[in-house]
Formats: sequence, C-alpha cells, structure tokens
Amino acid sequence: MEPKWCLKKMENQEEQIFTNVKSINYWVFDLDNTIYRSNTNLFLQVEKKIGTFVANYLNIEIKDAKIIQKNFFYKYKSTLNGMISEYNINPESFLDYVHDIDYSILKNDEKFNDLLSKLPGNKYIYTNGSTKHALNVLESLGITEQFSGIFDIQNAKYKPKPDLETMKTFLEKFSIKPSNALMAEDMPINLKPAHTLGLKTLLIETEYNWQKEKNLNYIDFKSDDLQKWLKKIINNVFDK
Repeated sequence: MEPKWCLKKMENQEEQIFTNVKSINYWVFDLDNTIYRSNTNLFLQVEKKIGTFVANYLNIEIKDAKIIQKNFFYKYKSTLNGMISEYNINPESFLDYVHDIDYSILKNDEKFNDLLSKLPGNKYIYTNGSTKHALNVLESLGITEQFSGIFDIQNAKYKPKPDLETMKTFLEKFSIKPSNALMAEDMPINLKPAHTLGLKTLLIETEYNWQKEKNLNYIDFKSDDLQKWLKKIINNVFDK
C-alpha cells in the first residue's frame, strides 16, 4: 500500500495534468507507433521495407543496408533524407515502396473513435510518412473523420521531424495557436520543436525508441498508452 504522502503527490501531479490540458483545442498526433499501438508491429513492416529498398538501390547485402539505415536515421533524422542527400533518389518511389504493407492487422476501433470525438477543437496528423500511408492507417482504424488535416513529409519538403522551421510551417498551414495545442509523439527528440514553440508535449513511450535521452525537460506528459491517457483527461476534464 502506498503511503499517504505518496498518494497525495500522485493526486497533485494528476491535478496539474488536468489543469494544463483544459485550454487545449488543437491536438497534433504523430502517426506511426502513436496513433496505433506499437505492438501491432505495423511499423516493423515499414522498417523492413526501408532496409530492402536501401539494399536493392545500393546493390548491397541487407545486413549492410540496415547499418546504413540506422546511420542515416541518426545523421539525417530519417533514411529517406539520407538517401536524398547522398544518392539523390526519387522520394516518391521510396515512399510508395516502403508503405506497400499489410494494413489489415489494424482493426476498426470504435472506442478510439469515440475518445477522439470527445476532444474539443481540431485534430491533426503530423508524420514523416506520406499522406497515403496516413490515410490507410486512419481508414483501417475507422477514425479518418476525426481529423481536420494531415501534414506529411512532402508538405515538409522532405525535411523530417525534428525540424523547427518545418514545425512552424505546419502550425501556419493549419493556423494552430501553440499555447492552445498539444503534440503526441513516440520519439522524444521529435517533441523538442513543439516545446520550443510553446505546445504542450505528450511522449508515448514504446520499445521502438532508438534515441534514449536523459534530459527530457521538454516533455510535459508521458504515457505508454495514448488511448488510456486520452480517456483519463476526457473523464476528468472534458466530460465533467
């Protein structure tokens, strides 16, 4: 049993969360491993396709392609950006190839749709993937109608998150007021620009995060399950 002082501290922390989200009416969601749970392994399909694309394009073994894939992720923030920078590839051919995956593992989620419908204001997808990929995910989950817009890697001129100027472009495109916005994302580093510009930030913790940082002072909230977190704030803030 938790001591009383510990329970009181937890209650105060929750109250602080509820207070901080009361003014939110712009909800920005990353797509992969955020909108859908990471344990579906949908993004694992994408990662494998990325490795195969690199191997085929450079005519190398898959094990060597995976090394390049990871190095490009660290150096350029995405494999696509690295392949454009160093090999001038056609980005659309890359995106079409890596997103040619089996979406049937995602199931219609009426409970999630209901949760999203209870969030006040507008909801957006901000992804390093393509709009086609985003729509396939949203349609598979049955939540497409909940979103007012999608900002994809093409809108970002192939500059992936985290990029401050791209984040500014996203906010301007949809006339989002940062002080009334929250961004949810599974990669901590991708939340830095949002924090810098004044958005609240929610980290969805998964086993897929390659970048482990000790200093996460730009993270306002954490959860290992987006839907549980949304349900909690809806029940305690917006459904009252």
